[in-house]
Amino acid sequence: MSLDNFFTMSKRRELRKRGKNNANDGLANQDGEADQELERIANEDEDRNPGMLPEIDDTDLTRDDILVQRVTHNVEKMLDSKFAEILKPVNEVSGKLDRLGDRIEAVEQRVSDLEDTAEATAPRLDSLESTLKKAVERLENYENQIRQQNIKIIGLKEGAEGSNPRMFFENWIPEVLNMDMQGRRLEIERVHRLGPPLESRSRRAPRPVLVKLRDFTDKERILRTARIKGDGIKVDDQAVSFYQDFSADVIKRRQESATERKRLREAGIKYAFLYPAVIKIFPQTKCL
Repeated sequence: MSLDNFFTMSKRRELRKRGKNNANDGLANQDGEADQELERIANEDEDRNPGMLPEIDDTDLTRDDILVQRVTHNVEKMLDSKFAEILKPVNEVSGKLDRLGDRIEAVEQRVSDLEDTAEATAPRLDSLESTLKKAVERLENYENQIRQQNIKIIGLKEGAEGSNPRMFFENWIPEVLNMDMQGRRLEIERVHRLGPPLESRSRRAPRPVLVKLRDFTDKERILRTARIKGDGIKVDDQAVSFYQDFSADVIKRRQESATERKRLREAGIKYAFLYPAVIKIFPQTKCL
């Protein structure tokens, strides 16, 4: 090998060595700049949120691991803030639901107490209802006993009784029914029309006349005679009917059986219509 070649190769080795050293120095400089950048980011985060950044032991961590941990911490902090905003109304709704649940439990307890009270008072109410029903029946029976001496006349023209109704009906009833009073006078305690005056009513039919007799036997004779005459009693070409005076409830019950009684009469079956509204059918005689 010549001297020129030796010096040329030595220069080449030196240049290669310098190139490697320069490359290593460049990498070292880049690592130093990256570390400085990480330090700067950490300082900025520490200034904005002092004490919030976790201390990272970067002894065995690379630059990328440190960056990942920093970014992860920032993301977690941001998510915690957003979740806090979301959880606030959710917590309010949860509190309202809890209070509503408490109120529902209170209402259920009250309902349960009321059911227990109702169950305890049910026998007493049944007893009171039975007692009240008996009292009403007795009162109704007493009312109809008071009405035993009354008769009700329907169809008589308004004003026919004149200014002295009691005297008029004492003479008119035996006359229109052709009753034999055997020399005595029919005695009446009180007479009056039922219902409002004719002028205040849209219906122009005459009001019924209520007659209270002194003697119960006179009432029975009048009703018996009127039943025998049937529909043949007329005054001024207008049919007049005589009825026993009953309470409103008994009248309603008797009217409910009117159709059945009519069918019995049309069939020629003998029956008795007893108080308060009982139909008694007599046995029919068979022809041999």
